[in-house]
Amino acid sequence: MTAQARTVAFATAAILAVLLLGAGVLIGRGSVSSAQRSSTTNPIALVNGVPVGVADTPAGAIAANDNYLATEAQTDEQDPKVFATLVATVFTPATGQLSLQEAAQLRSSDTTLTSAYAAGARALAVVGARRLDSYSRQRATLTTWVGAFLWGPTLAPEQTWNLINSTLVWRDGRWLLAQLHIDTTAAPVPSIVYVDGDNNTAAAFNALNGMTAPFYGTAG
Repeated sequence: MTAQARTVAFATAAILAVLLLGAGVLIGRGSVSSAQRSSTTNPIALVNGVPVGVADTPAGAIAANDNYLATEAQTDEQDPKVFATLVATVFTPATGQLSLQEAAQLRSSDTTLTSAYAAGARALAVVGARRLDSYSRQRATLTTWVGAFLWGPTLAPEQTWNLINSTLVWRDGRWLLAQLHIDTTAAPVPSIVYVDGDNNTAAAFNALNGMTAPFYGTAG
């Protein structure tokens, strides 16, 4: 979550974010161990605390992408240790190295937010919707609508929404994040605007055409 993007006022959607945080949420279904993997269709397994996509199917690629992007956006500044574990587990080497460098630069330059985290600020990221743009048994590309929420004792609550383009590759029994960048298209922001009694949705929501919303379930 970049400092430049944190400009949108906090909305009621953040209430959902807080509830999800308290529930210990994984996107998709509950987590499984490697020993259980052979006897379940669960597309996500926990490896060193990291949700890992282990199903080479369209649904498996979507579940992997959901978890990777939400965890990345939530931890790159807030929890460098968890972020580094995520990168080591599910990023390709080249993308991982670049992501670690960018996150370190962001933390060193954004001293206000670094201090806010030290004072108890929290961040949470959620996937609002996503679209599988292409899929093969070795590669998948997706567009994802990601919301990031920030609050704390020294901060006014904020939220930001971005469209993320990502590429996953299938290697050694898991999906790896090979490419990740923010789309230049303006992302829609959830809100309800009534005009003459009707809900007036912004044209920006056209960017979500063809997307579906993820299922959120508690880990267990």
